[in-house]
This record gives sequence, structure tokens and C-alpha cells, in this order.
Amino acid sequence: MKTILIAHNYTENSFAFMSYYLAHYLASLGNKVIFISHKPFFEKPFRENIEKGELLVYSWPTQNRPVKLSDAVWFAKIYLKYKPSVIISHFVSVNITIIISKLLSLGKVKTYPYYHTLSSQILGDSKKTAFRINLEKYRKRLLYHFFADAIICPSDLANEDLKKYFDLKNGIKVLNPLKDRFYKKNEISPNLIVISYLGRLEPSKGVLDLIKAFVKYKRKFTDSKIILNIAGTGSQQEKIQSLIDNNPGIIYHGGLSYDKIDTYLNESHFTVISSKFDNLPTVGLESMMNQTPLLISNTTGLSSELEEGLECFKFNSTIEEMVLLFERVENNFDKQQEMGINARKTFLKKFGIYTYCQTIEKLVENV
Repeated sequence: MKTILIAHNYTENSFAFMSYYLAHYLASLGNKVIFISHKPFFEKPFRENIEKGELLVYSWPTQNRPVKLSDAVWFAKIYLKYKPSVIISHFVSVNITIIISKLLSLGKVKTYPYYHTLSSQILGDSKKTAFRINLEKYRKRLLYHFFADAIICPSDLANEDLKKYFDLKNGIKVLNPLKDRFYKKNEISPNLIVISYLGRLEPSKGVLDLIKAFVKYKRKFTDSKIILNIAGTGSQQEKIQSLIDNNPGIIYHGGLSYDKIDTYLNESHFTVISSKFDNLPTVGLESMMNQTPLLISNTTGLSSELEEGLECFKFNSTIEEMVLLFERVENNFDKQQEMGINARKTFLKKFGIYTYCQTIEKLVENV
């Protein structure tokens, strides 16, 4: 029996499902799993009923981000109580979990932080000074170099980004999974071609150029059947709303709650991912899960996992390329249904939760 600690969000109702299911999977193999949840927050720790192993769920001391000395002291007590041999951590929990664990174990514990967000994407969206950016980059490089045994990268692009920005070669590719929530494909009006964007409205996402390209395309082809849905919030929200005012071909839906995402994507002919930099966008997996093919930028980690013309159309994230993309969609719309079926097949083959759990199992079994 190994003791494995996972720091993420203990929930089935978000992207963090991957860690929720992984904890149950590893415990069912006879391991003791300690899960520290940031969101949701639990007032008291509890034990899940697992037939072979153990699963204990904690929350950080408060609902705030775990960045204080008091959080580090609390985690040190948890570590010394259970002495896990493996640490898997995500997002804000990475710093405390891998540093404290390495120090208290005298380097023996194996630590696997996740590299979820590309540094190129952070730089594209950041409003910080160059000094602050370089300071944070140097600090993160030291963290990864001295305290991480391997860094889990959800795509080849993430691994390349890690090498480029931090000169580190200890990244390992593990594709993110997604819970399969698909029931059936909803009916969509055959008189329209519905293309939908879902995500943050930030510079790295390329949404402003997407809208400009769409307006340009509609001026050129006034009888086009394409309509463009935009859903999300972010720093460019006001600019985007002003661009689409009085444009009946573009519909802004605001931010969507998690329970509305599947319907939004299911009722689209295509989902567009226009990012200038992106790792393995969850919306792409959600779209394929809902049998909706992708229009995807080449500068995303997901695009290299897909085949042009099979379950997606690929493009470079420029206005000129996106104008041509809309034309390609309209001229090849007869392929949409088959592409949707292929998209779901690819989702099941590459991004299923069981495949993910088996991959992580192999990672930790030799520890």
C-alpha cells in the first residue's frame, strides 16, 4: 500500500473531476489517498467508503488561497501525520505541497506538479511589469528545478513551453481527461450554421480577431448562413460587446454557468477555439464529448492530437486565416455530421477518465 496525496478540488462537477475520480481509482487499488480540496471547502475532514484502500478528504484551513505561512504549517502537520510517498498537486496548491514535502522527507517523496497554463499565454494576458514577470519566472524555475521530480504537462505544446521558458526537461505528457456527460445530439436548425466560442475573453484567446474576421467574411458573403455565438467574460468583454452591437449575426451570451455548457456546445454545429496560445483547452474536450467538431487554432496543445478534416478544421489565429476558415466551413458543411461523430470517437479514445487513471497509475507504481 502506498500513501498518495492529491491537492486539487474535490468535486465531480468541473474540470477537477479528473482528480476526484483519480483519488477513488487509486484508493480502490489498495492505496491510502489523502485529498486536500481548495474548492469546495469542507469544514471537517471525512473518510470515503472504499473497499480495498482508504480515501481521506481534507480542506485547507480556510477558503482563501493557500499561500500563507499558516497554510504551510498546517500542511506540514498533514504531511508528518501520513508521510505520503507521492504528491500530485494542481494550481495554487503546488508551491506549499511540493516544497514542504521535499524538505520534510529529505528529498525522498516524489512530487508531480501540473503545468496547466502556458507561460506564453500568461505573458500575453499579463499587465505586470517586466521586472515582476522575470522575478516570478525565476522563482518558478527554482521551484520546478529543486522540488519537482517531474512536471505533468497536458500536451506536447506544454512540454515545449516548459523547456522554452524554464529550460527544464523533466516534463511528462499526460492528456487531461473529461467526464463523459453525453446523452444525445440535439436537433439544430438546418437553415443556419452555428459556430460557438466559449471561454475567457482575454488577449491570448484571439476573440477580438475572430469577431473582426467574421464581420469581414459576412461583408464579403452577404448570403452566408453562419451565425457566431460568443460566451464568456474577461478583460476584453466591453470591447467585444461594442464590436458586436447592432450585428444580428453575432450573439453574446455572457458568462455561462457550468450546468449550461453542454447544451450550448451540443446545440452548435462547430466550436471555435481561436487562441493565440493555449494548452489543452477544456472547452475543446467538452465540445468533442458533445459530438460537436472543432475549428481549432494551430497554436493550441489540443490541435496536435487531432487530424485535419477528420474531427476538426485547423487554422492559424489571424484575421485573414479565420476569414478563409469561415469560407471552408460553409463550403464543406456537408461533412459536419460525420466530423461530429469522429470528434466523439476521438474523445472516447484519448480523453476518457479510465485511460487517464491508468497512465497516472503507471507513473506512481514504481515509486
